[in-house]
Amino acid sequence: MKIASVILAAGKGERMWPLTSTRPKPLLPVVLGESLLERWLRTLKPLSDEIIVVIKEEQREHFRELLNKYGARAAFQPETPGTGAALASAGPLEADLIVVAYADVYLQRPEENLRRLLENAPALLAVEIDDVSQYGALVVEGGVVARVAEKELSGPGLINGGVYVFEREIFERLKSLKPSKRGEYELTDVLEGLRTVRAVGGWKDVGRPWDVFDVVKMEFEVREGFPNPWGPGKLYGNLPEVKGSVYVEGPVYFGKGVALGPFSHIRENAVLLEGVKVGAFTQVKGSVIMEHSRAPHLNYVGDSVIAEDVNLGAGSVTANLRFDEKEVTVVLKGKRVGTGRRKLGAIIGGHARIGINVSMMPGVRIGAGAWVYPGCVVKSDVPDGAKMRC
Repeated sequence: MKIASVILAAGKGERMWPLTSTRPKPLLPVVLGESLLERWLRTLKPLSDEIIVVIKEEQREHFRELLNKYGARAAFQPETPGTGAALASAGPLEADLIVVAYADVYLQRPEENLRRLLENAPALLAVEIDDVSQYGALVVEGGVVARVAEKELSGPGLINGGVYVFEREIFERLKSLKPSKRGEYELTDVLEGLRTVRAVGGWKDVGRPWDVFDVVKMEFEVREGFPNPWGPGKLYGNLPEVKGSVYVEGPVYFGKGVALGPFSHIRENAVLLEGVKVGAFTQVKGSVIMEHSRAPHLNYVGDSVIAEDVNLGAGSVTANLRFDEKEVTVVLKGKRVGTGRRKLGAIIGGHARIGINVSMMPGVRIGAGAWVYPGCVVKSDVPDGAKMRC
């Protein structure tokens, strides 16, 4: 049996700003240093005769190296919007079964879920959650999909997990698609009749910066760690370079070339990627710090996501808890929305520079390449490339 796999990776990732200002969302290293796209490519490679990744044509150079590594080819999202149009751009394909996955979906146990989908093909992955109101809820009759109710229902139920196995006839069905209410050609309109396979293990639609914290915790649950010489809990990845005395509370992931100390304190669920420096009297808790960023003196980084090559000046800190201890809110697409989190620090884009003694309030986002001058209190989002003076 011939199997082709298609990964849909052309989404704009607007809700992930400012992390997506310097690289496409599928290439963000959110899975303990690995991108979701590479995770999908690595998982699909052994079972696929062909892999196609649907991307935006103007972003082809961002993806070239990774596609070459796994022998995948690119297809380009057409001007016609929607996931149905995206899949159609990859075909038709000469395969018996077509595996389709959204590049922003994380599965804690991807191999097992794909095996079960292939055994029950044609099928889709169904995820059981407590409230379906913000998702495409599955209306299931006799074990197969009757329809997808987009944000129509509420309460517990099954949602579309964004992973499918179609038969080759799917490309003929896509030709009959009509624009949805949003004006898009939706893949969800051709799911009728697919068998539902319930997801095994954790699942996450990674669409907002703080979603990476759930991914980190789920990965720690299934990976093998090693003993921690600097405190309780296990370590993952690589041993850092340590200068003087440090204290580390696992689980913590270290990329290659991480430097700690002296007197650094790394707390549980922290992820420090390649080349990160955490220096004197700095504490990092529950945060993801991406490649070659630096918190070198007297910093507190709590429940934050810091992109690549960011520098925090001495004494600059993130506040991750409101005075009233209520849910932290952020502005997404011009609207203030809840994050579902009581603790959330700052989201900082790549190559930003934060001056000394800067205080960043809960949930603020600082754009890529922005400068925040010394002594500022950041209470609202800072655009890409802005220079914030106080």
